[in-house]
Amino acid sequence: MNPAFIRYALISTISFGILFFFLKLRLHLPSIWAHLVAINIVGFLLYAYDKLAGIRAWGRVPELVLHILVLLGATPMAIVAQQLFWHKTTKRRFQVIFWLIALLQVAMVYVVVYTDFLKMIF
Repeated sequence: MNPAFIRYALISTISFGILFFFLKLRLHLPSIWAHLVAINIVGFLLYAYDKLAGIRAWGRVPELVLHILVLLGATPMAIVAQQLFWHKTTKRRFQVIFWLIALLQVAMVYVVVYTDFLKMIF
């Protein structure tokens, strides 16, 4: 496995865990909100760091890490970071995967909110 992937996966996991437990235990947010806030903060910061790393020729965050964060719920702040920093906006392959993940998330929210799919399962 790529050492950069392992490094940034660990950084994002530890950062997420610290933020999640702070939001959950100290601010008493419900778990879903603590998760969404924490994952979006971590996602935004990693996009910002990756842009800075690209400018300064530092070690870059692997695209797979960014996609995993988006898959876990960092889509809103990933969109903000992409537009704010003009980061990854011209990489066609990255954008196709990103928007497929976003479309999948919208479809999942629709199914959960507007159908009885969950009632059929549980």
